[in-house]
Order: sequence, then C-alpha cells, then structure tokens
Amino acid sequence: ATMHTHIRSLSAMIDELFELSRIEAGAIDWSIRRVELALLLDETVPAMAPEARAQQIELRTQLGSDALVAEADPEKVQRVLFNLIRNAIRHTPADGTITVAADGDSKGVEIEVSDTGPGISAADRDRVFEAFYRGESDAARCSDGAGLGLAVARAIVEAHGGRIWLAAVTDGTSVRFRLPRHPPG
Repeated sequence: ATMHTHIRSLSAMIDELFELSRIEAGAIDWSIRRVELALLLDETVPAMAPEARAQQIELRTQLGSDALVAEADPEKVQRVLFNLIRNAIRHTPADGTITVAADGDSKGVEIEVSDTGPGISAADRDRVFEAFYRGESDAARCSDGAGLGLAVARAIVEAHGGRIWLAAVTDGTSVRFRLPRHPPG
C-alpha cells in the first residue's frame, strides 16, 4: 500500500512536470474560446468541495455582478483553479475557509483564491511560483505536493496573456490571476 501511494505520487509529479515543460515549450494545443467563468466556477468549486469537507474547511464562491467572460482554454483555466484550490486546502487548518472570488472590468477578468491559513512568509513570496519550490518552513516542506502546482498555474495563465500574483493580505494567502476579457460581439 505504501509503494502504491508513492508510485501514484511520483506519477502525478511526472505528469505535472511534463505538462509544465510542454507549456513552456509552446507544445500544447490550446482551445481558446469564449469562456463564461461563472459557469466554470460553478463546475470547479463543487468538484473540490469533498476534498475541502474532508479537511473540515468551508469552500465558498463570490461572483461579481458583471458578466465574467474571458478569452481562454476552459480546461486549462480549470486546471489553474484546481491547483490553487488544492494548494489552499493543503495549507488551511480545519475550521478554516477558502473563498474563490471572481470579478471583471472592461479589460479582463480576475479570479482570486484566498484562504485563512498561516499565509506565506516574506522570504517565500518571491519564489512560490517557481517549479519545485515548497517554502522554507517545515510545514510547507512536509506537506504533500512536489512544488509544481503554482508553477503550472503560472505557466498556463501567462500562456493566455494573463498574469498571476500573490495579493497583499493581512491574514492567510490570496492568489489572484487575471485573464483577457473576451471581445464583445
């Protein structure tokens, strides 16, 4: 059973590393089209809810009133959301909360995944999107994961012409990403 667990973990890490290298090499076929992010969030957040509930974490969604339409590959954006939410679950204590919020303006749409976990130290903030970086704290290094989730998320967002960053918050962690707005018409 232990070997099976390690093999599954290693296989997932190889898949993420392969995907990251393909994205960075431009070797991915993108299916860029008009994406209604509210629908994508309505599908993605409930899919992650059992994992959050198992850790006794509340997972909620907040959508802006504006139509949230981006020019994107929906499967890849969903992968970003899965990575960010899974990372938040990994670092949020029981009885914590994760909020997935989305809003937009005339130029783009912005999605934020925030949690009530311990936050990211100042020393780690500049490196969290690097491949294999898992943080300097013992808690970060002992958690599951190979340190590829945020690097894959960054590569996907940047390949869309967007950007991803850590937002300044006083408590917890807030990761935001912005995608170009779908042109009207």
